[in-house]
Amino acid sequence: MVYSVSFVAFTIASVFIQWLFKLFRPSQDEKVTEKSTALDVTHKAPYPCNAIKGNQKFRITMGLRRLDDWNWLTVDKNYLKEHEVRNALLKNQRSQVIQCLPESKIACTEALEVVAEFLCERYPAMFHMEEEGDMKKIHNRKTGESFLVGDENDTMDPLETAVRLTMEDLSILMKNEEGEYYLAASATLFPVGWTVQERIGWTISQMHDPVPEWKDKIGHSVNKFFCRLTPESPMERSNYFLETREPDEGLGDTLFRPMGLTEEQPGLSIEDILLRWERQTFRRLPRTGALIFSVKTTLNTFDELPVDQLQALATEIRSWPEDMAKYKGRDVWGQRVLDYCIQRSIVPA
Repeated sequence: MVYSVSFVAFTIASVFIQWLFKLFRPSQDEKVTEKSTALDVTHKAPYPCNAIKGNQKFRITMGLRRLDDWNWLTVDKNYLKEHEVRNALLKNQRSQVIQCLPESKIACTEALEVVAEFLCERYPAMFHMEEEGDMKKIHNRKTGESFLVGDENDTMDPLETAVRLTMEDLSILMKNEEGEYYLAASATLFPVGWTVQERIGWTISQMHDPVPEWKDKIGHSVNKFFCRLTPESPMERSNYFLETREPDEGLGDTLFRPMGLTEEQPGLSIEDILLRWERQTFRRLPRTGALIFSVKTTLNTFDELPVDQLQALATEIRSWPEDMAKYKGRDVWGQRVLDYCIQRSIVPA
């Protein structure tokens, strides 16, 4: 009998101790948060874009997929050096990289609030928000910078504040009276063949007019997609270009390319050609209903590309019709890139 009572007491005590352990043990979410808090995300590899498919027949498409919400805005090992470039552009060439039409003010304010809240939740070791009276201030622990959020009297445009925090370029798209979306505000610091100063206020179709087949094949679908986008259905897509650079060119000149990506160069080598990725995301802001469009640019040298991607790239380069090939600059870098792909992989000559 004594043994039975002792056993029961021991069992009850064990259950109680296990209950206390479960009560005070960090949840899975808490462990994830603790792990992310300790992680220096400025050492991470860039978030991957869609792989090159290697289509043998060219067809222009939107290539949309559901947004990976947890990785809407990303931080990686290139953050600090690109941050220096972004600060220099905003200081020295501000009118070319950021423009905001008056009607976009409220949407830009909402965009900053959404961006700041996301960064603090996603990267708590790097970004921290605190309230100062009626104001909020976001702190970037990595750069030592602090910015006001939601203050109408702040002298800095909200969209400028947002792109001083992110690695992504950010634009606000709004719908005009004709039902077409247009560039109402944009902080595009790493453009390809254009500047914000030139194109602010342009419709999406006007901006894509130089792109072969865009208007006839997908122009209507793009505007219909924008009209149907909801705050609960954010989307993303990837795109790539090939870019030539001067030997010993600085990162700022490589990323800020308002005149285009390719220029004739004598003795062009594969080291002077880059694969330039763009990860684009689209989401509707819940209060104003405007669209926030982000573009994250990542650069790769050819020796960083795996063999299967070299094979896919060579296949797609050869599939481009002449007008698209000219638009993309194949006449400048094409033979050099194809020769390299043949050398590195099993690509038919």
